[in-house]
Amino acid sequence: MIFRNIGNLKITAGTLPFCCLLIVVTLTGCLGGLQTTTTQTNETASTTEAETSQALAALQISTPKMNYAANEAIPLNLNIQNGKFDLLVPFVSVATRGAFSKITVTDANGQTVEPQHLITQENPQKYVVGNDGKSVRCVQGFELKASENQELSMKDIQKYFQLQPGTYTVTLAIDLEVYQESIIEEHPEVLELRKDLARIQNDPSLQAAAKADAVSYYQEQIKFIQERHKDVAKDIYLPVKSRRGKATLVSNGITLTVEPETNSSNLQKQDETPPQIDKSDTAPPKKQIGFADIINRRASEQVVPKYKTRATPQYPKSAKEAKKDGTVVLQLTIDENGVPKNIVALTNLGFGLEAAAIEALKKSTFHPAMKNGKPISKEVEIPYAFKIEDVASP
Repeated sequence: MIFRNIGNLKITAGTLPFCCLLIVVTLTGCLGGLQTTTTQTNETASTTEAETSQALAALQISTPKMNYAANEAIPLNLNIQNGKFDLLVPFVSVATRGAFSKITVTDANGQTVEPQHLITQENPQKYVVGNDGKSVRCVQGFELKASENQELSMKDIQKYFQLQPGTYTVTLAIDLEVYQESIIEEHPEVLELRKDLARIQNDPSLQAAAKADAVSYYQEQIKFIQERHKDVAKDIYLPVKSRRGKATLVSNGITLTVEPETNSSNLQKQDETPPQIDKSDTAPPKKQIGFADIINRRASEQVVPKYKTRATPQYPKSAKEAKKDGTVVLQLTIDENGVPKNIVALTNLGFGLEAAAIEALKKSTFHPAMKNGKPISKEVEIPYAFKIEDVASP
């Protein structure tokens, strides 16, 4: 009623104070209502974000035991329990050491322990041909099925944190990116056939009948190759432009203790009764080692991986300009076929030095490690030294 009849209100000297009071009351009520609405919206957004993260997946970390001797390896196990939906996520986030890149370790005083080496994992982008024949910029993907578990393990967090004796709390976070689309990279033969097919379809010089026959032939060849390779595992790629968003997942916290070194083992050895000495005058005959024994012994020994060919890394231009040098250390697994996998940079020199070392490593070839005369998979560390004085002046 106030607003309906306000146009008929005549402002006089007597009514002027009343009008001013009415305006102040009205504006105060509007601003108050706006502030309340904004607060409720922010609270709702925070609640929705937390619920969305929980609905996507849950992280659970564990370690085999709670107490470790000094310098003992401390393994860490990760279980990713997916939620209600099938998710398309980057491969590096859930299937490599990249899942462990955001470990947080705090000591008994609540102080964060800084890692000696960063846990990094390469996540390269790649152009992949889609079903429409166009190249799309992608990252390698992984499909997390609804309600399924994904398990990963790290052999030793001591490689990165080098914990001193004491009690620590360990937690893990993952920034999980979610994508809307995926592309399965086709077999190289199929890609070549599709290129030829597109060229024929766009050739104006071909007669309609000849073009139809050629298209039919290429389509049959594509189906044949796809059927022949249908059981081969294929990599999934996620178009960068189809990224929907990101949710931060945080694990439970586990407590572990690194025990100080003791001399009890040395004291125990001193208290032990020395073994009885055989006083027999006749020493047992020594066994003669033959050529066959030497061959068998060498075959049983483990031989580390070796280079077939070693590529030299290119010195990055940004590092040259900044006069930045140093040694990059890469950790990787060379499988039984001599193929380097799971490449991780243990250093963080920057200026493109780690990327240059990784690129050189990928161009190198290896003989695999051997054990009992058979090739095996072996984890190794390889250094790449960059020295600014070795760079020729332009």
